[in-house]
Amino acid sequence: MNTIQTLLSVAINQGWFLSQMDIKNAFLHDDLQEKMYMKLPPGHPQSNDPKLVSKLHKSIYGLKQSPYAWYAKLSTVLTKLGFTRSNADHSLFDCIKPDESLVVLIYIDDLIVTGNNHPAITNLKSILH
Repeated sequence: MNTIQTLLSVAINQGWFLSQMDIKNAFLHDDLQEKMYMKLPPGHPQSNDPKLVSKLHKSIYGLKQSPYAWYAKLSTVLTKLGFTRSNADHSLFDCIKPDESLVVLIYIDDLIVTGNNHPAITNLKSILH
């Protein structure tokens, strides 16, 4: 079984609330950790000059660095919120307390959130929004 199937199975067997979040424009908000340049886009007044390029400050779709920047930012936020990354699957985070269990699974730019405390899930989703 893969991680998604396992998580769904646990949620169903435990009777946990299950929620999915699609993060719109996930790859467009993250700072790049390295210098990146691109050719000027067609239609730019100076796009005919091959010597001119644009320096990127934020990630964009199509860059191989974009998913890494997105994951780094999201995992940092989840860690600050008290989540721990799984050693078995780095896309799986959990926050286990005596009376509350929350689990977040990252799949590209989607999140599956489940746990035994519906208000805590709603609160987490509003924080991540």
